[in-house]
Amino acid sequence: MRKILLVILSIFLFSCAREAADSGSSASSWQVADKDAIPVFTGKVVREPFVTGVEASGIIEGIREAEVVSETSGLITSMNFEIGEYVESGDVLLKVEDRLAGISFDSAGRDYEAVQIEFEALEKSFKTGGTSQLLYSQGRARLEAARLRMEQARKVLDDTAVKAPFSGYISSRDSSIAEGSYLQSSRTVAHIADLSAWQIRLSLGESEISLVKPGDEAAVRINALPGKEFPARVKAVSPGSRSGGGGFPVLVSWSDGSDPSLKSGMSASVLIRPDYPGPSQIIVPEEALVRRDSQDYVFRVREGAAEAVPVRVLQSLGNRVSVAPVRGEEYFLQAGEDLIISGLSSLVPGDPVLPSSSEENEP
Repeated sequence: MRKILLVILSIFLFSCAREAADSGSSASSWQVADKDAIPVFTGKVVREPFVTGVEASGIIEGIREAEVVSETSGLITSMNFEIGEYVESGDVLLKVEDRLAGISFDSAGRDYEAVQIEFEALEKSFKTGGTSQLLYSQGRARLEAARLRMEQARKVLDDTAVKAPFSGYISSRDSSIAEGSYLQSSRTVAHIADLSAWQIRLSLGESEISLVKPGDEAAVRINALPGKEFPARVKAVSPGSRSGGGGFPVLVSWSDGSDPSLKSGMSASVLIRPDYPGPSQIIVPEEALVRRDSQDYVFRVREGAAEAVPVRVLQSLGNRVSVAPVRGEEYFLQAGEDLIISGLSSLVPGDPVLPSSSEENEP
């Protein structure tokens, strides 16, 4: 009988222990167990405008750049430029055969002079009543037609000299164009860049374009020139997006063109600093967020232990997330507090932690 009672008691104790084990295994992840202090990385809570700067990237270019295109055709008689050379506005880059164009202009000029003499005599007669209104009007029309023929001939002659449209550097030229070759009309002869100042064209998204306006300060960093930063300003902001919900064009420029290391076509990143980036908000690192039971939380370090704080996410951009307190919560995050950003999947409130700033561990 005593053996039977011992067996029953053993079975009862085993069952109780099994139930306790099963209960522990199905408990909420928030249940605290005795643990050693866990090493964790932390990041700071900050209070500031959500967008302190708008970042974008693009390709820098001279303040003015243009393709120089021939408006005539003919045999090239002289070439006066090469890549890298500086040219003044109006300098002749190349010449094509102009003999026939010169003859046509001289002939048109003589015709105009003759018609002009005839019209002057006609005008005197008209004023004295010796010529009718009809003949006077016809004479004026002939004079205007002769003038137009002369101007057209002048343009054809002028177009035999391809000139620089503005002062700048020759950044490229058609290698197939040379003295003695035949130049076709509408052919691109060279590319010229005015590098006295610089600009960069950006494309901003919907959430960023409303923060930017002409005159805002910016900083340009050239990818190929680490350590250099060029102060700039927003020159123009597009009022709309042609792509319909896509990027909004923005033009940033700066006037210092004296740095010889800058080259048109270099890639760059730009940080625009809006005058009014918006009201201050509580900002936390994105990696500090953890979601449990359909609620977002962050863990702050309080007296050497992890403390869970429920939060309501407002907006996020990159590694920055703005948060607000959940309704009914009295105490919320304060600027400067340390938030745990590592090991969150197994962390529960009350766990002892050994915090280390993530910034201290960066290489």
